[in-house]
Amino acid sequence: MNKNILFLVTGMTPQIITETLWALACDPSNDEQWVPDEIHVASTEHGLNQIRARLFEQGNFAKMQQEYPHLAQVKFTVEQLNGICDTEGMPLNDLKTPEDNELAADFICSKIRSFTTDNKVSLHVSIAGGRKTMGFYAGYALSLYGRAQDRMSHVLVDERYENAKDFYYPSTNANTFAYDRDGKVIGSTHNAKIWLAQIPFVRMKEAINEKHQLNQSDSFSQVVKKINESFNEVTLLLDIANTAVTVNDKFTFKLPPREFAFIHMFAVRRLNGGEGIRLPTKKMSDKKITTEEIQGITDLSIEYRELYSMAKPTIDEDELNELDFDKAFVEGVKSRMKTKLEEELGLELAAKINLTQQGRGMPFSLSLPKEHIQIISLA
Repeated sequence: MNKNILFLVTGMTPQIITETLWALACDPSNDEQWVPDEIHVASTEHGLNQIRARLFEQGNFAKMQQEYPHLAQVKFTVEQLNGICDTEGMPLNDLKTPEDNELAADFICSKIRSFTTDNKVSLHVSIAGGRKTMGFYAGYALSLYGRAQDRMSHVLVDERYENAKDFYYPSTNANTFAYDRDGKVIGSTHNAKIWLAQIPFVRMKEAINEKHQLNQSDSFSQVVKKINESFNEVTLLLDIANTAVTVNDKFTFKLPPREFAFIHMFAVRRLNGGEGIRLPTKKMSDKKITTEEIQGITDLSIEYRELYSMAKPTIDEDELNELDFDKAFVEGVKSRMKTKLEEELGLELAAKINLTQQGRGMPFSLSLPKEHIQIISLA
């Protein structure tokens, strides 16, 4: 079942919600009215309090549904109010610091990303309310994750009604009036004009998935950082004691001992100025394996085991001797390392530190200059 979702970022003016809803679903001049099944809002605690008081407790949203019966089934309750919280899970009353704004960015990005994972959902994002940074984050997030069926807009209100203290939408009743802050009549709300400015945006979802394959758990700042870093030169730091990999001094993550020893092996080769490694093409159990191929696997196994014992000092001798650097072993470790790098860095950045070869049958090597590789040895 297809679903329409209206998502708004708001501040202290909950009228943005009803004005946008009217422009989308009730404006008689709109040839293609779009009625949301659900309305979701992201705001600070102060902003959500305004919505609770003025739209729900004062009944202005219910009044709108009564005047426009085709809105009766629109789901909009306190359950659809999403508060931006600090790192301790406490609601933020306002966005005052750079840290607050980063939290808002991550939260808004997460909401939009979750909505766009369902292909049966058509998402309409309004950037009309809240602080300017909130609108920017919502628009940028939709550009990152938006699909063909998704839309973005900004609502504009007749200047005379912009500062009316009790105007929420153009009423069907010509005898319903709006008043200014001094209690003077502005005019009938029936005659108020509202326009919806549809905002075109570049949809980058497919390009990002194809080139970066970012984690669903990545925050907004992490997404932007990974994309930007993919255009820069890459540095690689290997911390043996912690089996940790650091890329560009910004992304640090641990690798399992087998995968860490594997990339360590290629990093050592690059630092020593030698050629890469001709990976084995046969298993040790292969009946057609030659004596020369067995010797090659044995030599590589000795080299690998030494590095593996650094990554996992507690390994016993029997287990260590079972690590044969043959085709079956290498294919498994190489595949797992590639997957882990892509999960942590995205496809494009991971490709810059993955293993490459100049041609079929040629040695594999790290695609980094040795000046960009550093290894922190065991103490």
